[in-house]
Amino acid sequence: MATYSLANERLRALEDIEREIGAILQNAGTVILELSKEKSNERLLDRQAAAFTASVQHVEAELSAQIRYLTQPPDGSHSRKQ
Repeated sequence: MATYSLANERLRALEDIEREIGAILQNAGTVILELSKEKSNERLLDRQAAAFTASVQHVEAELSAQIRYLTQPPDGSHSRKQ
């Protein structure tokens, strides 16, 4: 049962990452739209750029954690002789 729960937790984490990537793309779209205006709102651009950067850093950290988890050998496998 614990393995099933852990697998569900990992899947939920990946779904959260996927949603955050969607938010990143939305922020990028907002910035592009704002930059296309003749007179862009610098404060809006600064806020969107900060949100974009923070989200990218968070996604990078979460994906790195997922990759580290997936590359760990199962418990006890490092002590087996081949």
